[in-house]
Amino acid sequence: MTKTSMTQLVSSSIEESLMNMNTCLICEVIEVDMNLYKADVLPLNDSEATPILDVPIVFWQTEQFVIQVPFKKGDTVLVVCSQADIDPLLFGGGEAASRSFSANDALIVGGVNRFTNPIQNEHPDDVVIGTKDFQTKIVLNDSGEINVKSTKFIVEADDIQFIGETITANGEDLTVDLV
Repeated sequence: MTKTSMTQLVSSSIEESLMNMNTCLICEVIEVDMNLYKADVLPLNDSEATPILDVPIVFWQTEQFVIQVPFKKGDTVLVVCSQADIDPLLFGGGEAASRSFSANDALIVGGVNRFTNPIQNEHPDDVVIGTKDFQTKIVLNDSGEINVKSTKFIVEADDIQFIGETITANGEDLTVDLV
């Protein structure tokens, strides 16, 4: 075997290995189960790709709190593939497989907004939870304000307190001097 053919063989082997390694993919959700937080997705960059099934949906959470985003069929999402087998972590034990960056260890980490359908960002410097058209939203800004916009606002609580120097509703001062 010549030096050139050995170099070509090694290069070809490395290239083939890299082609079988998945790091991240932009996919379309084809089926979703928001009760189990998993979805079936189809990679968009490969016309011959097969669906990746039962992909866990990652969202912001701690032991006490969660921010849930309701993914739907047709959503475009970013899928990452773990460096190692995630099954023992998700299912509580067992031997880890010796695979790396496999589609079997994919996770949906968020939605992807396509440049062909831009969101008109009304609040580039604020934290916003809302619909894409911003008709329903909660906005937190750096001046300490929290703004809520909605067609209907429902509060369910055992006790509701309003504390402030001035309390207004539709421009009317509701402040009451109880002293």
